[in-house]
Amino acid sequence: MMPPRIETARLLLDPLRADDAAAVRNIVVQPNVGRMLFLFPANWSVTSAGTFIARWQDFDAGRYRLAIRHRGFLIGSVGVYRAEPAARPDIFYFLDPSAAGQGLATEAVSGFLGDVFDRLAPESIGADVFTDNPASARVLEKLGFLRHGHGMGQSAQRVEPAPVWLYRLSQADFGAMK
Repeated sequence: MMPPRIETARLLLDPLRADDAAAVRNIVVQPNVGRMLFLFPANWSVTSAGTFIARWQDFDAGRYRLAIRHRGFLIGSVGVYRAEPAARPDIFYFLDPSAAGQGLATEAVSGFLGDVFDRLAPESIGADVFTDNPASARVLEKLGFLRHGHGMGQSAQRVEPAPVWLYRLSQADFGAMK
């Protein structure tokens, strides 16, 4: 299957490239970004970012990340992970704080959801958000995700596990919002 290239009104979502490593690293090591994500330690290197990008390009299996580009600059990333073909996929995203407050995260995730539903054909898509990240929760809720539970999550930039809200969006609900 071809890698996705998604254009929205203001954004381009396309596969992360090796030359995106420094920009990705510079976003996720910011404490107010990294602590809201599971994977990225504060001392994450550009080399590690390059290796990470190369590993997240399995478009057929449902394990991929796309760059979020605005006016030609990488401002974030959105991705999906499906543990096995029958499993519900989960999405995740981050945005550089300098791009926050403009509706860009909502626009990016909305465009990405269409691709995930088309490409993987799941009944639903999941997401989780640390409870101290209300902006990310608002993005999901604007797009029709329903909070269905809570749990604990571990970020590489937090000392201890922290509470998360669990969200789900059904394909029917997504289709009804279009």
